[in-house]
Amino acid sequence: MMTSRARAAIFAPIGDEGRAARVENRLAEAIRSGVLAHGERLPSEPELAQMLGVATVTAREALVALRARGLVVTTRGRGGGSFVRAPESADLVEDRLAAMSRIELRDRATVYLVVLTGCAEIAAERTDPDEVEDLRDLLIPLNVSDVARWRSADSELYLSVAALTQSARMTREVVRQEADFGALLRIPLNEPGFREATATRHQELVDALASGDAVRARESVREHIAHSLERLAEIHEAVRR
Repeated sequence: MMTSRARAAIFAPIGDEGRAARVENRLAEAIRSGVLAHGERLPSEPELAQMLGVATVTAREALVALRARGLVVTTRGRGGGSFVRAPESADLVEDRLAAMSRIELRDRATVYLVVLTGCAEIAAERTDPDEVEDLRDLLIPLNVSDVARWRSADSELYLSVAALTQSARMTREVVRQEADFGALLRIPLNEPGFREATATRHQELVDALASGDAVRARESVREHIAHSLERLAEIHEAVRR
């Protein structure tokens, strides 16, 4: 599955950058982007240290910091361990949007656009058509009104596209972008009309990947992000009044 590739990128060795802050940030981004799900049990400290190629004390320090940020909760005893806590609520996401300037909003959107369109183009060039079929399971029928499901599927689709580039570094960058900006672009998914346009773009993207059409894959992502940003800019103006 594509999500397993994204997870593999998260737990790839840190290497020379094996400080607690690096471990903390990588796991925090994975939690906020949805790669690591709410309630999921994390590897034990020794397991985490081995997977990331760091000392056990480094993994322990990172988990302590994640607990302080409210992203991980640790329980003791039988069945205990460190578990992922749900990322920020929709209200907190909107608060984060309201705190941004228009310049910052557009700046972050530009970086997101460049990274995601590049991933789509590369994925179309490298993907085996059989792998693309897994992506079709992420396409949400229009009669589904569960906004959380739409937001989760949208995030997972783009994380899966990143995994199809076969680059762990690129996948981690998309995880970082999803944690930093992706949730903001999904605010408009509470609108039926926006969901309909999103469904169309998702279908176009998957079809383009299946046919190896790099130009169309890139363009479908560009159109979707441009549409999202246009609506988000309108919401941004409203929440800042």
